[in-house]
Amino acid sequence: MSGSKNNFNRKIRFILNTIIVCGVPLFICLAFGIASSESQDYWPTAAWRTSSPESQGINSEVLVDMLSRLALYPNTIDSVTIIRNGYIVLDAYFYPFKKDKAHIIHSCTKSITSTLIGIAIDKGLIKDVHQRLLGFFPETTPANLTKDKENISLENILTMATGLECRDTYKDRWQGLRKMWQSSDWTQYMLDLSMNEPPGQNFEYCNGATYLLSAIIQKTTGMRSYKFAMKNLFTPIGITNVKWEPNPQGIDVGYGRMWLKPHDMARFGLLFLNKGKWQGNTIVSEEWVTESTRGYLAATLFDQYGYQWWVDEAGYYAAAGYGGQRIFVIPKHNMVVVFTSFKAFRKPDTLIVHYIIRAIESDSPLPENTTANTQLNELVEKYSKSPQAFSVPDLPPISQIISGVKYNIEPNEIGFENISFDFVLKDSVAIMEYSLKGKEYSVEVGLDGVYRTTELPEETVAFKGDWLYDDTFMFSYINVGHTEGTSSEIKFMGENAEISTIGPYGDRLRLKAVR
Repeated sequence: MSGSKNNFNRKIRFILNTIIVCGVPLFICLAFGIASSESQDYWPTAAWRTSSPESQGINSEVLVDMLSRLALYPNTIDSVTIIRNGYIVLDAYFYPFKKDKAHIIHSCTKSITSTLIGIAIDKGLIKDVHQRLLGFFPETTPANLTKDKENISLENILTMATGLECRDTYKDRWQGLRKMWQSSDWTQYMLDLSMNEPPGQNFEYCNGATYLLSAIIQKTTGMRSYKFAMKNLFTPIGITNVKWEPNPQGIDVGYGRMWLKPHDMARFGLLFLNKGKWQGNTIVSEEWVTESTRGYLAATLFDQYGYQWWVDEAGYYAAAGYGGQRIFVIPKHNMVVVFTSFKAFRKPDTLIVHYIIRAIESDSPLPENTTANTQLNELVEKYSKSPQAFSVPDLPPISQIISGVKYNIEPNEIGFENISFDFVLKDSVAIMEYSLKGKEYSVEVGLDGVYRTTELPEETVAFKGDWLYDDTFMFSYINVGHTEGTSSEIKFMGENAEISTIGPYGDRLRLKAVR
């Protein structure tokens, strides 16, 4: 009750101030205020416009609470972008990830692949979603052929209801996905799978099924899914920086391995919010947007599943990727929200309900909250910078003995060949040099609790480290813009060393090394 009273008082003060400041009839001044939140004549093809949360009817105090809470989860979230009425009201990036850097989006890619199917149907390159899977690959002879397999439709693939025995979920530890990777022909592998049940009955998550969508796009359009997307989807809405990895057979994987900038992820979300239209042009038909974002089958992560979109009964739908990559589209509130994350961040779905949607108080502008906006901007600035460093403790004597000494590592599956350190301190960092798969690297390692970033030709990496014991150095690694990171310990024992590494999925690797 007190919250409603406070909001009422804030609005009354706003109206009175408006009358005094404008010096014109109130309805004219308010009309200008409401128009500022309209976005029909503005498209972020080249750049996004920004606005205070209150200008778009959002209580910035709630967003301050949300950002403050995120401090409890360091090195998990990489960015959060909130857009309402086409305007960015919050755009936060968490060190060491930076604005305008591309981020892996994992299974958010699936929603993009689905959209390409819709565009291909719009162009008449695919008849409809009722076409049979095997009809796209007449040159193949699938194993385990049954009537059920012959009946698998494009719609069954889109809704993850193929009936194929994929064994490709978290509970299966992605066994099926790994087997597909190891096969010489991914398409043949998927078409050869046994049927677990008739198609269309139940939702069963399957990365390989989405890969088949990409293979179908390449078959029907005569070009890689990447090129088809650049021509017909990405470039028309202002997305120019895209990385999408193909498989060994030259077919884009479809289910993931795509990198986009957060603002470009938001452009894709805004396209769907506007029912497939962009700047007067139809990129994908409104019919496809409607059909692909409604629920068909009960699902797991959210309530239902559409055409490679997760659909929630609360009134929004999402492209969702491993580790906390999200593109939320909330039509009721004319809103798009994007999250990118580093380390299995499971909070986006909670933050949407408990903070972001709750922060919406009106479809019209609210009175500005200068105090909260200042706090919000200060938090955004704080998170973009490296955290507070601590004083580097005295290093153990062995640090000087092993400085500059190269340790050759026994043959291993990841191609880690040698490693050396230089602990002659400069700006609280050590230098680590290593060889991986025949390539030499030199990176900085923060010794004061702060990750130091190094730009490598292929990627940006960040390292920090500390001496656990007099003979054991621990260092942590982040592949910035990925959901990859490791924690390693190296124990020095005279001429020998032992390295223990824990990977991003908890897998442990132990290696021996010698000077």
